[in-house]
Amino acid sequence: MITTRSQETSVKLWVELFIFITSYYPLFLILFIRDIGSLTATVPFGLPSWDVNVSYWALFGITISSFCTLFTGQIMRSLFTKSEGADEILITKVKAVRGDMINYTLPFLIGLFAFDYKSWQSILSLIIFLVFMFAFSRKDKIILLNPMFLLMGIRLYDIDYKKIGQPNKEISANALCMGIATASNKKVSFLENSGINFISALVSR
Repeated sequence: MITTRSQETSVKLWVELFIFITSYYPLFLILFIRDIGSLTATVPFGLPSWDVNVSYWALFGITISSFCTLFTGQIMRSLFTKSEGADEILITKVKAVRGDMINYTLPFLIGLFAFDYKSWQSILSLIIFLVFMFAFSRKDKIILLNPMFLLMGIRLYDIDYKKIGQPNKEISANALCMGIATASNKKVSFLENSGINFISALVSR
């Protein structure tokens, strides 16, 4: 049997977009630094004595990516401590999902040598590049393999688990964990939100 649609829980589009932009924060930071003092920069940057400018596009890119990174990090941390609506489970099997970091690091290298905000062609090329990268990442379901999550201490795992009260039913899923997940007889919290699963230590209710 062949299907054209995944049977997995679908992550909401706006959530995927925020996470994707977060993963490219280093790229926008690199482009912002490269843009400081460029000939097309018109927005004053830093102290008046510095006498340097940045472009509106560089300022827009670093502002949006910074906001998405801070917002995503805050929301993720709050979900790992949320007890309302969470189930108690026992993890029977666990395996870390490891992504190919080259898919993320190559654009950073391109930012060092190729992209800039000096012409509308460069800006349009950057936008098209990011649109296609988002489409590819979403189609291949690797949005959650975000290298910025590693800096936050968040990792993606494939787990097999049993819900408390249903010892004979084992379920497979992927889930984010803040820390290191291991299989054990100790109960943990399992929460699904916006199509993403979260596992964490039980929070006192």
